[in-house]
Amino acid sequence: MTDAVSSLLTDRYELTMLNAAIRAGTHDRECVFEVFARRLSGGRRYGIVAGTGRLLDLIEDFRFTDLELDWLRDNTVVYDRALDWLAGYRFTGTISGYQEGEVYFPGSPLLIVEGTFAEAVILETLALSVLNYDSAVATAASRMVSAAGGRPLAEMGSPRTGERSAVAGGRAAVIA
Repeated sequence: MTDAVSSLLTDRYELTMLNAAIRAGTHDRECVFEVFARRLSGGRRYGIVAGTGRLLDLIEDFRFTDLELDWLRDNTVVYDRALDWLAGYRFTGTISGYQEGEVYFPGSPLLIVEGTFAEAVILETLALSVLNYDSAVATAASRMVSAAGGRPLAEMGSPRTGERSAVAGGRAAVIA
């Protein structure tokens, strides 16, 4: 279950960092990025990892279309060398981390992305948006399961959110 996501789900600063790295010739340097939670809201002491499977599917299909590249060119977001690089973008690095459903604590790396600077930096917004949302839902669901004390629960969030979020939220709730 994964619909393709626009490659423009990327913060502008990631594109400008990519552009600067290409101009400086440092874009192919091997890097390690860690995705982690600095702190948890509401006095929570733990979180539940969710979204990793969904994220990996999205990364596999993450491409810049001609229309998106034209928009980046027309709006002078990046220069020609960066546009050429983005046109052939495919993530070839490695990703490791906690399995979905595992408990995590603030400061622990949920996901480790290894690859070139250019390949990895472009994925920051996508990784954070998927993992933050899905893990928040799974964490809340885990607390509800604990409070229910073995009584059955039903996930009923779909009418309160958009269609993509409804499916992602339902999936994350089941992981808990």
